[in-house]
Amino acid sequence: MTAMPRTTPTETGAIPAARLAAAFAQHGVTDCALLASTYRSGSTFIAALLAENGLPGLGKERFNHVWRADDVDAYLDGVIAPFAGGRFASKLMWPQRNNLARRVGCPRDASVLFAHGFPRASWLFVRRRDAFRQAISFWRAKRSERWHVYDKAGDEPELAYAFKEIDTCARELALHERLWIDFFSRAMITPYTVYYEDVLAYPEILNGYLAQFGARLRSTEVELKKQGDDRSERYLEQYLTDLYDRGD
Repeated sequence: MTAMPRTTPTETGAIPAARLAAAFAQHGVTDCALLASTYRSGSTFIAALLAENGLPGLGKERFNHVWRADDVDAYLDGVIAPFAGGRFASKLMWPQRNNLARRVGCPRDASVLFAHGFPRASWLFVRRRDAFRQAISFWRAKRSERWHVYDKAGDEPELAYAFKEIDTCARELALHERLWIDFFSRAMITPYTVYYEDVLAYPEILNGYLAQFGARLRSTEVELKKQGDDRSERYLEQYLTDLYDRGD
């Protein structure tokens, strides 16, 4: 868990991220709260906790968009306009970050410039210690098309175990996690990092991030429910057994 100094925007001369920086400047956005994560890391739960305690908006993946070649500026305008004169908040999954970076002309070696496209950005990196359970959760969500479970929701559907699908999910999550770490290193960002399991046990660790916005954890109640259940454990046991038997 590490606090980061906020990044500050560079002058918006002819730099690759100028379109991004200009879109924020056009609407007078003063600062950004950005939650970086991988799928099924517990980021939605953590975003909900932050929203309950004075920092709303991090549960929305605002750059989850199918891009067209001719709509970059219009899309950025539409995403950022609702935050005019205030703070922009968004969750970013790796494919969304990467797609946005490519669209505004920031390859890997321009990671610093991409980061500077977000004014006064405070990055929160949400991770999960148990990569295997995360993979099971990702697979279940993709197969059932049910990404969030609330109190009013019915029972989770039964799924037929599928080793290759779960293994693909595990490898995709590991890749995205490693790419986030590479990006932060290249962009010279030290994000405020928390692990889902640690937040469950001690939610007060979010106070370090909330403090950057003058907020503090006062409530730990959210409507969201855990997806994990006995079926998750059965899938996990079968997947681990199969990994052992493969001999790879």
